[in-house]
Amino acid sequence: MRFLWIAAALCIVTSSRAWGADPAAYPSRPIHIIISYPAGTATDTLARLIGTKLEAALGQPVVVDIRTGAAGNIGLAAAARSAPDGYTLAIGGAAMCINANIYGDRAVDPERDFAPVAKLATSPVIIVANPHARIDTVADLVAQARRQPGTLAYSTPGVGTPTHVAAELLAMEADISLLHVPYAGSGQLMTDVLSGEVPLSFALPGATLQFLSSRQLKAVAVTSPRRIASLPDVPTVAESGYPGFEVTSWHSILAPAGTSPEVVARLNRELVHIVEMPDVRERMAAIGMEPSESTPEQLAAEIRAEVARWGPVLRRARVRAE
Repeated sequence: MRFLWIAAALCIVTSSRAWGADPAAYPSRPIHIIISYPAGTATDTLARLIGTKLEAALGQPVVVDIRTGAAGNIGLAAAARSAPDGYTLAIGGAAMCINANIYGDRAVDPERDFAPVAKLATSPVIIVANPHARIDTVADLVAQARRQPGTLAYSTPGVGTPTHVAAELLAMEADISLLHVPYAGSGQLMTDVLSGEVPLSFALPGATLQFLSSRQLKAVAVTSPRRIASLPDVPTVAESGYPGFEVTSWHSILAPAGTSPEVVARLNRELVHIVEMPDVRERMAAIGMEPSESTPEQLAAEIRAEVARWGPVLRRARVRAE
């Protein structure tokens, strides 16, 4: 039931396309960036960082608008049904491509409902363990899972998140069964892994780096194709016996479908320049993100590829909406 209003809201997306403004006058008033994650998260930090720089570049206020709920679909639906004039944007990424396969028509369609603007950043998933779990490597994790089929527990911030998908993909490739313990966000999740109540977590760097640096948690592996600068001694899953394994969370700026190519191009130019700024790159590294940039066409191709990639994986793993 919680998704019914989303479907209704998306039905009016097409009719809103007539609300566009003159691209030549853009921008002439404040711009809103809608995010689907709570205040204080790495996504929120990224949005405010980019928003501050975009405000300086465009000469108009940029407001970060938080709208959480329904696995991110509430915020994305609000952005999708907005006027396609460049004044309402959204941060979207890997999660929306996964949701399209889990929730079907109840979710925002990332290919149909948005005009891709620019990619901003990527983050690997980090497999972390409580030090007392005696899991130092992926091989240790797999061996323990085989000794205890279906009982080795791991936590994530929720069903269908990139972190959950990374765990399911590893379980499939290693032919093991793990016990998923989903949480609503990262706060209690980290508390329970630190206490040892849940021995493992598949989590994003923003939630884990401080505990890794203090040695309260052990980094087992990262799911990116290469090792990451903030954890140079931690191997990738691919290095750990699963060649080609790759799962990354990523963030991009999207505009409602129908936004003029001129406005999208203007925003893309500014955002690519912002991502290249040394202070922006430094701040991204501090929250566990690696800067990334793209043309609108490259981002559109990545969205299509991600939606297509996760469908078979999620069906095989029998991941369903809560």
